[in-house]
Amino acid sequence: MFNNLKKLGLAAGVSLLALTSFANAADLPPISSIDVGTTYAAATDANAAEKFPDITTDLQEAIAERVPTSSDAADSRIRVELRKVSLNGNTMLNDAGEFNELEGVVSIEADDGSSTGSRSFPVSIAALSADTQAPEGTYVIQPSTDDFYNVMIGAFADRVAEELGNVNTGGDTVTR
Repeated sequence: MFNNLKKLGLAAGVSLLALTSFANAADLPPISSIDVGTTYAAATDANAAEKFPDITTDLQEAIAERVPTSSDAADSRIRVELRKVSLNGNTMLNDAGEFNELEGVVSIEADDGSSTGSRSFPVSIAALSADTQAPEGTYVIQPSTDDFYNVMIGAFADRVAEELGNVNTGGDTVTR
């Protein structure tokens, strides 16, 4: 996979800074549920659902590894809507299932049921080919198919955990 991409610079949350900047899981509020769904499956020009049928489960598990979970239904909830899996903007993935963009919207719903303390924000993870100028702080790697998939899923989950640390800390709420 990614034969045409000799090296990949992982950006938009995949830099070392982003991988280490979110709070320790012990410092985050507990989450009672993590729901991951997709909206790209219905699109006529998208085949990510066929190529990656387990992506929602994999992302849900990656988020659960990064945030404290609880069985108390009164605790906050995370809802993720994956909207795009694409290769250079094209949502019709090739036979190998190569992709370098993963986008979605995440909502962290406050435990008290009010909009106070709740956040909604977009997450966009992208990989850049070696001939693209990588942003400062971006590390260039040459992953295997499984490594690449896991890094993209992990970077998305890292971004969710980072934003969970901003709930009830006065961070701006973004809705799309």
